[in-house]
Formats: sequence, C-alpha cells, structure tokens
Amino acid sequence: MGALLNPSVLLGILLSIAYASLFHLWTGRHLRDLLVFIIAALIGFAVGQWSGPRFQLEFLHVGQLYLFEASIGAWLGLLVAKFVSP
Repeated sequence: MGALLNPSVLLGILLSIAYASLFHLWTGRHLRDLLVFIIAALIGFAVGQWSGPRFQLEFLHVGQLYLFEASIGAWLGLLVAKFVSP
C-alpha cells in the first residue's frame, strides 16, 4: 500500500496549521477564530505554492515545495482573515 499523501502536501498542511496556531495565539479570541485562521492559511499556502513557479525564485525550495512563496501566501491569507472576519 502506497503513501496516502505526498510528503510535500503533508508538510504544507502541517506548516499551514502551525502558522494558523501561532497567529491565533497572537491575535485570536475564540475557537472559531482558529478554524477561520486554519482555512485562511491553507488557502493562502496553496495560492503561494501555485504562484511559486511563476516568480521563479530559488529561495527556500524544499523538494517540490516553494516554501518562501507559500509561507508569504499563508501569512497574507491570515492577515486578510483577521481584518475581514468580525
């Protein structure tokens, strides 16, 4: 039986959850905030990963994961979620 998840995808999910947890510790008030932050970080991370090959930066590249661009996307997603959610 093969692996269920690509290691790059698993690392991206774990990093997104870690970023959302840190952001929640810094700014969150309710459990609902944490759920919103996790979703925002996952979406931002995916958008950053998608935009990685378009920028062609060779900085913080881990296998197929564009860590720099994806992390920037996750943090931007978290900031947007913080200022958009009530």
